[in-house]
Amino acid sequence: MTDTCNGAQKLRRILVSHVTRAYDLDCMNHLRNVWFGGVEKSLTKHLNEILRSSLDEIDSNLRVSSSISAIIRAIDKEFSLSANYPKGHGELFKVWMKKNYPMALLFHVERAAGSRQDLCTEGCLAIFMNYPYYVEFLDGMLRKITSNNQQKSILQQNLFVILTSNEMLALAHLLSILHLSICMPFCYLAGKTHEFAKYNWGAATMSRVIDTLHFALKEIKEDASLILDPLYMMNIFKEYRDQLPPFKEYWELTFKKKQMQVIACQDGTKVVHFARLLKYLFDPKRLTDKETNERVIELAGVAVSAFICELLDQKKATWKYLSISGSNYCWKNSTAERTAALIGVPATNDEAESVLGGTTANIQRYGRINLSSAAAISDVKRNKYLTRTTKNKEHRGLFHDIDEAIQECIVSIAIKDAPRTRQQHIVELEQQATAQRLKKR
Repeated sequence: MTDTCNGAQKLRRILVSHVTRAYDLDCMNHLRNVWFGGVEKSLTKHLNEILRSSLDEIDSNLRVSSSISAIIRAIDKEFSLSANYPKGHGELFKVWMKKNYPMALLFHVERAAGSRQDLCTEGCLAIFMNYPYYVEFLDGMLRKITSNNQQKSILQQNLFVILTSNEMLALAHLLSILHLSICMPFCYLAGKTHEFAKYNWGAATMSRVIDTLHFALKEIKEDASLILDPLYMMNIFKEYRDQLPPFKEYWELTFKKKQMQVIACQDGTKVVHFARLLKYLFDPKRLTDKETNERVIELAGVAVSAFICELLDQKKATWKYLSISGSNYCWKNSTAERTAALIGVPATNDEAESVLGGTTANIQRYGRINLSSAAAISDVKRNKYLTRTTKNKEHRGLFHDIDEAIQECIVSIAIKDAPRTRQQHIVELEQQATAQRLKKR
């Protein structure tokens, strides 16, 4: 299993050709990200066209964009309660919320670091639910009289312009619906596939899920108003909830039981936040939300058309999983042998991605740490090599099962070989960088 880049797919084909009875497939998380990446590009292009005159009138110094990913990153910088961005006001906003709206439900701002393409849907939940508070806070901040001719925050001006635009709120409205109805259930099925062997469900079955998605998208393309129909949108994958009891439990937990505290955390008051989100999306009470419905339907037509194009693009990885492709990867043509072999097999390459993610996190945490050291820390932590048995943890790390004399020997050799190992890694990184430069010539 690999991601969808050409190099990885070529390597995978070579490996499969040399291994008897080997079956290959693509990471379903990567496929999903590619779909939503294409949807975001089409929506950005469409909004740029209809808002061209308005965007031309806005001061270019404000860096206003119709790209939802750019907006989500700006929201993260300004309103994240972790207050990681020096020019943001997350901590001040938190104090303001507790003072003015102590019982309000404030959705968490999505972390915008990295390059996840499904950020464009997940990050919209906070924008859609929180924008009235954001706008009021920004209005108060921008009205303040500053001393010594201090300039107003460009980030705050940028967000005020965006969050008072009906078109951008309609975009957040649409992408929030797509996140709940498509992204979340597909992500769950892909991530839990290896646990559903007893239901005769395997990695090959995900191609059937893609067929279901394709059929639903075609219906929405014919009648874009379906995007605002909760009975249709929230039941696109209902047949799989009926087939998989854990999926049904997850769905009910998410939308009927799972709770989140209101902004005044010490009060202890909680609400079923996803249930409230559903109500706001499909049965809006706020006047601004009602006014965006027509634009949501318009943007839905653009998004769904782009979605279908991503699925039907024969140059991309998804095409071969559709039954209309007639390939051996699709559900219609999947052999009994292939289907059986992939039962209990993960449908994502999360294990490989977690190695990279752990290494990246250590580089960000420790700054100038050597790449090999960052990877080693991640590897030791993930595999729990050094875990000690405690009252709450029964797991004992592999290192502690080794004889103490051998433990000392391992540590001594590691210390002795460390300088030579680091030097070898430096040489290898230089060779890699040289090869990359030559390739770009």
